[in-house]
Amino acid sequence: MATEAEAPPRAASRAGRVGSARWPRLPLAAWASIALATLFVAVTCWWLSRDSSVPVDDAAVHLGSAIDAYEALGAGHLLKALTGAAPYPPLTFLVGALGVLVGGVGVAPAIIALNVVFVPLLALGCYQVGRLAFGPVAGLLAVIFALGSPMVVEEFHEFMLDAPEASMVAIAVWAILATERFSRLGVSALAGLAVGLGLLTKETFVFFVAGVALATAFRGGLRAWRGIAVFTAVALVVALPWYVREFSILDTLGGEALGSSSRVSTQIPGIAPPRLSLANLEWYLWSFLNWQFFVPLCAFAAVGVGWTIAAFARRRQLQGVLPELAFGAFVSWAALTETYVHDPRYGIPIAVYAAVFAVGWITRLPRAAGALAAAALALVVLANVLGVGFGVGETITSAPQNLTEVEQPGVLTVYANYGFWMGPPTRDGDTLGLLRTLRGEGVRYVALHAEKEPSIEFSPPGLELLARIAGLRVSSTTVDPANVGRSYAFLMHRRPEPGLPRPCVTLRDGTGVWIRLGGSSGPRAWSHCPRV
Repeated sequence: MATEAEAPPRAASRAGRVGSARWPRLPLAAWASIALATLFVAVTCWWLSRDSSVPVDDAAVHLGSAIDAYEALGAGHLLKALTGAAPYPPLTFLVGALGVLVGGVGVAPAIIALNVVFVPLLALGCYQVGRLAFGPVAGLLAVIFALGSPMVVEEFHEFMLDAPEASMVAIAVWAILATERFSRLGVSALAGLAVGLGLLTKETFVFFVAGVALATAFRGGLRAWRGIAVFTAVALVVALPWYVREFSILDTLGGEALGSSSRVSTQIPGIAPPRLSLANLEWYLWSFLNWQFFVPLCAFAAVGVGWTIAAFARRRQLQGVLPELAFGAFVSWAALTETYVHDPRYGIPIAVYAAVFAVGWITRLPRAAGALAAAALALVVLANVLGVGFGVGETITSAPQNLTEVEQPGVLTVYANYGFWMGPPTRDGDTLGLLRTLRGEGVRYVALHAEKEPSIEFSPPGLELLARIAGLRVSSTTVDPANVGRSYAFLMHRRPEPGLPRPCVTLRDGTGVWIRLGGSSGPRAWSHCPRV
């Protein structure tokens, strides 16, 4: 007889497994989604390492606000860091400030921080919403669709607010749906946290979650009041203090956004058509076709919307989350259309809904047909990434671009080798390195002088940001060039002409930048191109 009890082999095996580390048991589709998000961030890091273009307008202003937040936090001014970017909420700028803290003051660190934080959130939210609606495979396909949308690819190459807002929309929609119609109090609190943080990315965040939240609450009925109360309370605790403090600014902006479109429509043609006009109702449709998705991805979404409507008509799919998603998508479009100032970037968060509807029908096809449709989607996404992100190939549209109207009515874009603002990485001269070299040579002020209208390539806000990063101050172009010393550098922007010396920097549109020291003109001024 044995004197010691021997552990059964299975028990010993279980004990060994308890003490060892194991990978989480996730579906293959989930691991594939994680891999795609990781690859997206890695490609963006490489893209930024190859790009030396001047940051464009709004992106430059926002990046400057992130640097402001970093400096405020370094000086111990927390309130200034939270409110310094008003009228925009602070969350995106704080994430950018964290990137600056890690990588130093520059262009790339803050943008990389946005990618590291918000790209995984976008992938996670799209995967989970797709999974809840149609299963894990649909979740993976939704991630592919979202990360391959042209404007998502573009915006994560610059410091903008709309793509991070889309990420928080994806997380918030998932969290709201996961409350099971607000019957789970703990999940309802997490959903409130997600919404509260989302409201701190951009004010329009509410457009994209209101419909889902209302539909979920309605379907939950009176028995869901506790979950609704918890959800609302947490969201208000997180977001309301900032909105109360900035109420006066937001009230002014809200009045402008919901007021008459006559003033703005005369300044920038096409962005503010009359509210009840056909041009207004279809504005974002043209924007989706020509900027945000292009025709192929819109076709996938259109099939999905048609399939969903047909399912509703046959009273199928009414027990799941599709009604909430359908109402959320409709409210998102209606709110975007109701605000009279339109912009293709403002619609980026609707990609969460478009992605789910665009792929759900694929998972309901027979296996062979579904595999072909999924492969077609992957090829379209790959084409978008190569075109918008790397400038491969030639743009394919049904008509020439309409330069007077932003949304391009009447044009159908199938493929493009450039985005709304950004395209492939450009090595058109290291402007930041040039400014840093000037700083080392004793220059302390720069003045901008353009003989043509300011352009994306010679963006004054972008140049001011680069000068700030280089340790220089931008002086007004009204400075008298006859009364300045060599501490002033004049940046002259124009098209090359015969007889002019070679420019210090040649921009991607063919224009050049020359540097003049000792004034922009006059006998004491001279051209100078330092070696970077």
